[in-house]
Amino acid sequence: MTNFTGVFLTVENHGCVYTICTEGELYYAPILASGNVNMNEFHWVDFDVAETDYDELDEIQSALIDMMQRAGLYFKQPVAV
Repeated sequence: MTNFTGVFLTVENHGCVYTICTEGELYYAPILASGNVNMNEFHWVDFDVAETDYDELDEIQSALIDMMQRAGLYFKQPVAV
């Protein structure tokens, strides 16, 4: 079972809501015709086959990670330079 972070980003022109798991992977769930989102319908975003531009998906993922970091709920491992 995937553990989601509890932070969500609605992108209406994509027709879905995005979230990240505790590992930072991007997931989406469609917005239903009623305007609701089934919280059990999240699917992993495969950047390689997604119809949405890679850079746009990367920006969405980064925004969600930034929100989690500000809330003190997500930590990136430092990268050696």
